[in-house]
Amino acid sequence: MRWYGVAIAIGVLCAAVRVDADAVMRVSFTPTSRAQIAIWLETADGEFVETLKLTHATALRGIGNRPGALQMNSGFRWPYGRRESVLPVWAHRRATAEPLFPRVIFQNRWSEGNASRDTSDYSYDDYFCLSFDTGLSKQEALDAVSCASIFSSDKGRYITQDDVDRGYAEPFEIAPGVETLRPLSLYSLYPPRRDLLAAEIYDHPDVLLYAEDARAAMPSIDAVSMATPAGDTPFAFQWFIPEELPQGDYVLYVEVHTEGDHNVFYSPKTLPTPGTSRSVPSIHWDFWARVYGYPYRGQPSVVYAVPITLDGRHAQNSVRRPVGHSVLHGLVGEIVPMNPTINDDPEDHPGSGADRLRASPRGDRLHVELEFFEPEQCQGALPFADEIFGAPYEDERHSHRFATVGFTPREGSVPVFDWEVVVSREPILDEEDFERATAANRAELDTVSLALCEIDEETRARACPEPDVPLVFDIGQLQFLTTYHVGIRAQDYCGRKGPIATTQVTTTAIHYTTVSPCFVATAAYGSPLAEEIDVLRRFRDEILLTNALGRAFVDVYYEHGPALAAWIAEDEDRRNAARALLSPIVALLEAIYED
Repeated sequence: MRWYGVAIAIGVLCAAVRVDADAVMRVSFTPTSRAQIAIWLETADGEFVETLKLTHATALRGIGNRPGALQMNSGFRWPYGRRESVLPVWAHRRATAEPLFPRVIFQNRWSEGNASRDTSDYSYDDYFCLSFDTGLSKQEALDAVSCASIFSSDKGRYITQDDVDRGYAEPFEIAPGVETLRPLSLYSLYPPRRDLLAAEIYDHPDVLLYAEDARAAMPSIDAVSMATPAGDTPFAFQWFIPEELPQGDYVLYVEVHTEGDHNVFYSPKTLPTPGTSRSVPSIHWDFWARVYGYPYRGQPSVVYAVPITLDGRHAQNSVRRPVGHSVLHGLVGEIVPMNPTINDDPEDHPGSGADRLRASPRGDRLHVELEFFEPEQCQGALPFADEIFGAPYEDERHSHRFATVGFTPREGSVPVFDWEVVVSREPILDEEDFERATAANRAELDTVSLALCEIDEETRARACPEPDVPLVFDIGQLQFLTTYHVGIRAQDYCGRKGPIATTQVTTTAIHYTTVSPCFVATAAYGSPLAEEIDVLRRFRDEILLTNALGRAFVDVYYEHGPALAAWIAEDEDRRNAARALLSPIVALLEAIYED
């Protein structure tokens, strides 16, 4: 139950006077790229009130509560390593008012420092990936790579009381080369990932519990989840202030973290890859964890705080600097006062440290506005999306992960503040479905939120799509050969939400622009460009990869195929035998596709 609901239930705040008029709080800032953000409200004396926004990496993808040791290396969409340092001030303070989450660990690996699978514990992952290429897994490659077409990860399981009683632990370096084993408890400060809709062959049954258990511990998690805002682009959201929230003094907090935000105090030199600082590598980190990825532990999160007063009067407030930063590994939730170990130099270190919220032309980094309305100001028609449609993305190189959506905006009696666009693999039939859907991302390789309204950084004025003029845009971060339901609704300046309009679109199969691994067939036919291999690739993409059993077969093939292909390629008789075995299969598939 939320803090203000508890307070009212026990009568502590019965004497307080609420605001009779409708009221909204508007928060605006310009984040740096890949900023992970938590926004929440507390009373002036430090009691947690409510989470207002939480970016997807934490709220949906579960990076704070997943398999893998806290200090494990990172990389582009790295799948492992619980990032308990991502937003620890928010996480600890939320835990004073709401339950903790069940902790997720590897299913059955010998160590939480084991990045490579050594047991059948994996299934297809449509978001996270792992590049076992030293060049592509380093920090400097983050802006130049994307996930491979196929990747399987261990989605983990909940730690049990028996695990805890046996002293289940993760490797942890107190200092470079000084290692200990840190016992893991039953519970985590962070939610597990909520984007898993089904359990596949090697998944633990616990994955089916992750989403609902996260909602049980944090009932608002669907409503507050947001896609990562675009870097160096003004961002704003509006929160309708609940009637139950009493008048009084509050503090609006914004915590911002950027993985790999290094400086001389927090760097790969001062915080190197765990297990590599001794002459004999640690046995608790496997070869893959020590060699691939990069040591992500840069400067800890920074926290901004804006005092506000709810008294029925319009008000604005801005701040220029953070009040402090978190403790590096997030083991406690205290705010450490700002000091020279954290960058605050927009010219020489743009987007780093304190500058994760970029300074506006006015010099402020975070702005909060309160507006109160009399009832007659917020009456009349609501804005809505009309003539909505969805279609496959035109460029087939990206039509497996992008889609095109369009609608005609219709205005209401109050101007539009924002257009919300969400996607779901389930039908969107009501408000609850809309809240549970995922905020749409732009059609880019990286995860960046879709924003249909633009903001002038200097004046804070918003420019939303023109009414009655058809609008067409593209969305991304989709999975191939999947039907998505798209929902659109408007929110006006009174905080009222318009009716939900829906459409659906189905992504295509993957159309590879580069040769993908068909190891045995390539060895048999002598070239990865052979027509026979195109047929086999099509069978893999359109049949095998569309179901759990087929994906499991592909996983096994990718694991053992290279060795088998090498054995076939070194002998002409073996190649002839392989072609003889594959030829009738290819002929059958060609006949099917011709029909």
